[in-house]
Amino acid sequence: MIVGIDLHNIRDGGGPNYIRNLLEVADPALDGFEHIHLFGSADVVALLPDRAWITKHAVAELGRGLLSRLRFVAHRLPTALRAAGCDVLYAPGGLAFGNFRPYATISRNMMPFRPEFWSMYPRFSAERLRLRLLRQLNAATFARADGMIYLSRTAEQTIAPRLSRQPTHVAIIPHGVDQQRFSPAPRIAIAGPETPIRIVYPSRLEPYKHQVEVIVAFAAIMRDMPNATLTLCGPANPAYRSKVEDAIQAADPTNTRIHYIGEVPNASLPALYADSDLLVFASSCENMPNILIEAMACGIPICCSDRSPMPEIARDACLFFDPAVPSLIADSFVRALGDGKAMLERARLGICYAADYSWQTTARRTFALLGVVAASSTT
Repeated sequence: MIVGIDLHNIRDGGGPNYIRNLLEVADPALDGFEHIHLFGSADVVALLPDRAWITKHAVAELGRGLLSRLRFVAHRLPTALRAAGCDVLYAPGGLAFGNFRPYATISRNMMPFRPEFWSMYPRFSAERLRLRLLRQLNAATFARADGMIYLSRTAEQTIAPRLSRQPTHVAIIPHGVDQQRFSPAPRIAIAGPETPIRIVYPSRLEPYKHQVEVIVAFAAIMRDMPNATLTLCGPANPAYRSKVEDAIQAADPTNTRIHYIGEVPNASLPALYADSDLLVFASSCENMPNILIEAMACGIPICCSDRSPMPEIARDACLFFDPAVPSLIADSFVRALGDGKAMLERARLGICYAADYSWQTTARRTFALLGVVAASSTT
């Protein structure tokens, strides 16, 4: 089996990380493929591992604007795939154009299929337009696909009923976690209100991530926990960042207890987790949050949104709250930090559950699905 991978809309953030993690553990002998051809911009393919069985096609058009990228994918990519002898195409960006078959794809973005959350953005905003367009394009790609990967049961239950046709081959294949990088750090129980307590929320600043509600919740416990601090980090939606900064100023005018430090490189996340006492994850719309399983693998205690798929993933390893209600978020902080023994037990469970998520398993199952899709086109 020769596999082609279309990276036309894999540009930064989690997309390149996903492909890199997949390829670093892939093994032709174990995964049943002979060769992989990567088609992406020069910047993206340079981020990916070099292997004897990988050919990188650095395509100039894929480093240009949207129209150039779409023209390449729709017209030139099918010819390039056939010239390379590819038996199957994998489109990990959730969009596939052109006439090459068979192909498999994956859903990595839940927001286009959750229109109830679109109202968090202005009615005529670019964000709403983008989500509406992505829903149409993703749904068309998924419905035409020969193989489909969902990251969680929640994702399948949400997206599948909205498709005009169900792909023939479907699998739920979660992302993995790098168990060597994200490994447990020694922790002790929280001793009391005078103990320094570092709370961290690492996630992109977006309305559905509820950073403003987390800040309001933290403000409610600041007096009773005078040595507690809250650190927010991640890239930001500019309009929502202004709201977050206003909330920080209102809650902590001296800027001594609450900080937004911008985006933290993925390589620095293990150190961030190791240096924190409690992680909060307050998103209300997720496909499968890597942050959650990475934090679980590190053994950091977690207070988490109760919206699916978070309970599906974390089970009883977190304290859950309604992310839209600051008082309930604050209550979860108090409960977590008030019982160190129970907090550490939940962290221990998180380590155990995170062990189920490995990139080796993700790679084995992904290439197995691609093999079934490729074989089905010859029968």
